[in-house]
Amino acid sequence: MFNQIKLLKGAFITLCTATLLAACTAASVDKQHIGEDSYSNLDSFVLTTGDRLPSVTLNDSQGQQHNVSSLSDNQNILLVVYRGEWCPFCIGQLESFENVLPELKNYNTRLVAISPDSQATNKNTQRKFGLDYLFLSDAKMKLIDELGLRKNDKVPHPATILISKGGEVLWYYVDKDFKTRPTGEQMKAVLKQNLTK
Repeated sequence: MFNQIKLLKGAFITLCTATLLAACTAASVDKQHIGEDSYSNLDSFVLTTGDRLPSVTLNDSQGQQHNVSSLSDNQNILLVVYRGEWCPFCIGQLESFENVLPELKNYNTRLVAISPDSQATNKNTQRKFGLDYLFLSDAKMKLIDELGLRKNDKVPHPATILISKGGEVLWYYVDKDFKTRPTGEQMKAVLKQNLTK
C-alpha cells in the first residue's frame, strides 16, 4: 500500500510539473510579423528599422565589458532582451534558439541576450546555454531605458532585434504580452528574409 501511494504521489508530481511547464510555453508570433514587417505595440519603444543601437557598455557573465553598439562591428547580431533567468517564457525562447545556432553561424550572426540579471546570475545562465550565447547584464537598466523597454522597476518588456553587421536595425519584435515572442524556427525565416549567407 505504501509503495502504491508513493507511485501515485510521483505520478501526480510529474503531471503537475508537466502542466505548469506547458502553461509557461511562449506563444509564437503571428506570421505577418515574421516576414518583412517589424512589430511593436509598445509606445515607449524607440527603435525603428534603419536605426542604430545606443552606445551603452554592459558586463558579460565573466565581467568583461562590451559596448552594445560595437558588437555588430564584425558580425550580425540577434539581440534578445529578456526579463530574467527566473522567467520560464524567457528561458523557453532562449532554448528554442539552440536548434537555430548553426543557422546563425551560417549568417555570421551572434546571439546576444540582455537582462537585468546580475553578473552572477548570468554566469549560471551562461553555463546552461554555453558559449554560443553572449549574456550581458543590464542591472541598472541603462540600455533597457534607452530602448524604451522598461516595464517597471525590475522588469523590461521582452524584445527580439536583428542588427546587421555595421549596426543597422533590420527587424524587431516587441510585444506588451511577455508570453508572445518569436521562436527559433520563426527566426530562421527572419534571418533568410533579412540577411545573406
